Amino acid sequence: MKDSYVNSQYKHLHSFCLSLHKVLESTMRSSEPRQQQRKRAREGEIGTESGDVELPPQLPQEKKGSTCQSPPHSRAPPSPEKPTNSSAGDGDSDCVFVPAPSTSCGGGSTSTGGGGGGGGPHQERKLKQATLVSFGLINDASLFRKEIADRDAQIDELRERLSSMEARVAEAESALAASEAQLSQVVLRAEHYQRVLREEMLRTARQAKSDARRALHQKHFELGQIAMWHSSGREVWVEGNRPKELIMQLEELSSRRDEVEELKKAAEKRVRQLVRSSDEDSMTPELQNALMESQEAMQLYISEFAALGSSIQAVKQRQLELDHEKKAFLKEIRRVSDEDASEFMAVPAIGQGQRYVLMHLLGKGGFSEVWKAFDLQDARYVACKIHRVQREWSAQTRLHYRRHADRELAIMRKLQHPHLTRLYDEFEHGETMFVSVMEYSRGADLDTHLKRYGCIREMEARLILLQVVSALRYLAAQEQPIIHYDLKPANILFHSSNASSLEIKITDFGLSKLIQSRDGPHDNPTIELTSQGTGTYWYLPPECFDTIATPRISNKVDVWSCGIIFYQMLFGRRPFAEGESQRRIWQDKLIVSSARSLRFPDTPRVSQEAKDLIQKCLEYHPSDRYDVHQLSQDPYLQRTSRRSTRTERLSSSSLPPSLPSSALAPTSVVEGKGDAVS
Repeated sequence: MKDSYVNSQYKHLHSFCLSLHKVLESTMRSSEPRQQQRKRAREGEIGTESGDVELPPQLPQEKKGSTCQSPPHSRAPPSPEKPTNSSAGDGDSDCVFVPAPSTSCGGGSTSTGGGGGGGGPHQERKLKQATLVSFGLINDASLFRKEIADRDAQIDELRERLSSMEARVAEAESALAASEAQLSQVVLRAEHYQRVLREEMLRTARQAKSDARRALHQKHFELGQIAMWHSSGREVWVEGNRPKELIMQLEELSSRRDEVEELKKAAEKRVRQLVRSSDEDSMTPELQNALMESQEAMQLYISEFAALGSSIQAVKQRQLELDHEKKAFLKEIRRVSDEDASEFMAVPAIGQGQRYVLMHLLGKGGFSEVWKAFDLQDARYVACKIHRVQREWSAQTRLHYRRHADRELAIMRKLQHPHLTRLYDEFEHGETMFVSVMEYSRGADLDTHLKRYGCIREMEARLILLQVVSALRYLAAQEQPIIHYDLKPANILFHSSNASSLEIKITDFGLSKLIQSRDGPHDNPTIELTSQGTGTYWYLPPECFDTIATPRISNKVDVWSCGIIFYQMLFGRRPFAEGESQRRIWQDKLIVSSARSLRFPDTPRVSQEAKDLIQKCLEYHPSDRYDVHQLSQDPYLQRTSRRSTRTERLSSSSLPPSLPSSALAPTSVVEGKGDAVS
């Protein structure tokens, strides 16, 4: 493109120069006699060949004997470099002589050259002036040739630069072609690796599913199974070998303890009788021996009775652990059953380019499924929540469900916090489904951990609370503040399967509220609660149960939930409505009636600062309760002692000695809670 531009400019300039040169030659030959033209040609004053050249049409012939002066433009001002009155013999090749035009002043006349008529030497006087002056173009031909030379030099320089650039472009094109070829190889190799990885992950998923079903089949014999009772058609639980063995051991130990207790009582009675006999009569050797034997037997029975009691307690502890194992087993049975019934059981991968390989089902909600998947593009495990819009729903129900799901996704798109589950991707799947791809947590949820191990030591419970409060403060600090509204142990996930790590992630924003405006960074904006009856009632404050008027809620709802969770972590139970059903809590307003008084158990021992914090979180009236900002500034959470700043290690004393490595084994990432269409 540059070469074309330079060539066009050069051609244009060259054409202009040729035209101008022809005009000069024509003008000179028309204005002077031929003899002078030949003379000037011989003297080198003009470098053109002789010949008859007519005056160009744009320069009309001057008439002899004209009585008017020559026009001003016919006389050029003297050149600053060469005077205009130089003689013809100067040999200046840059200038040519032109005859003075005929003039008539006061009756006299002058004519040029061989035009006839007397005029004296002044009539023959030649005026040396620049050829281009008569046209008003340039005052010196040398400047014209210098400009042409400069233009030629510039053209040559541009051509050299153009050649250099063309060489560089050719080199770059060659490098680009090589890079494109290399990139093509890399793309092909990456596609090959992805195909191999996809096949390997699918093989791993199939093997894991097969192993899970084999393990279930084996545990059917060990733990038990669900069977159909023929007479009533109801499902009943049939105990397996391990529970039966524990039951038999417990029966044997209990029977033996009862026997030992009878023998112990008989030995104690025998000793008392012998002691009374020794008091009434003098102690004979026979009586003394009998007393010693009875006391010895009594001590043996007492020792055995205590040992049997310890054994019975150990068996009961094993039964309790077995009950937790059976609950996990039943949960796994339901998971496998839901997985077998899912249409995605036969779908190897989803997403654009089959990006997400489905490994196994994590959980199923009302209208959604959550699958563990492997992201082939980013090489990481993710959780794919598949939302399903039922075909039989009315248009209004479809719209309500989609608006509900879109609000959850809109909230998650904004979240970038280390203790909040991240949203990676979202896409449509078919006509009635859409998928949200989220961060995957390998550990169990806090609810499963508490059900299995009871309470948590205060130091570790405080660490978990610190992370929850950090996430809530982040939500409250948004330009449009967010209320989680469904904060509970089941929605707090341990991010790692390592039992020594306490890093948590808060998930499930299905019921979250988005406040549209705020007054300041630390204000506490409110919003009307229009979805009464939703949520988990044990963790909701009293104002959420107000059915007389539409209540206004703020982030103090989440602060109340924090207080309940912290209490449960410390004492192993919830402070209000423990053991009651959701239905009864709502119908009888149990939270409203019981939340006015808060009691703390005597055991385990907990610091007064922790109790004060819980008290501030569980104030009955919202005006007396902490908000999220105040909670984060509480001295109990602000202290920076060495014991309170440890963030990664869980003390072995906070968990039972028999804690297995699977204590925080993954159970579910998102259970689909809050999916219900109301």
